[in-house]
Amino acid sequence: MHRILVVDDEPDSLLAARAALTGAGHDCVLAPDGPRALAFLAAGPFDLIVIDPAMPLHDGWPVLAAAGAIPVVAITSAPSGLGGRPVAAHLPKPWVADELVAAVAAVLADRAG
Repeated sequence: MHRILVVDDEPDSLLAARAALTGAGHDCVLAPDGPRALAFLAAGPFDLIVIDPAMPLHDGWPVLAAAGAIPVVAITSAPSGLGGRPVAAHLPKPWVADELVAAVAAVLADRAG
């Protein structure tokens, strides 16, 4: 089981991601904004972050900066909107649960080597 931080300002997306990822055997921590995600990161550790970095009020850009070596799966409508931050995988919005689970599994497998 891996510990995954899911960050999105859309409650339905948070709940859908948690359902998909816990169904795949992962432990998920949900953050509805950047400041809460940063607090969770400080308490750590996490194996992976799933994030929509372009949240309207408290965005995810500081979270991406603080991620360090933690791999990131970005969920966004425009990959060019990632501001040059390298991510391990990108899913376009709207995403499909099976695609999220597959992307997370692939990133974690790559990380395990």
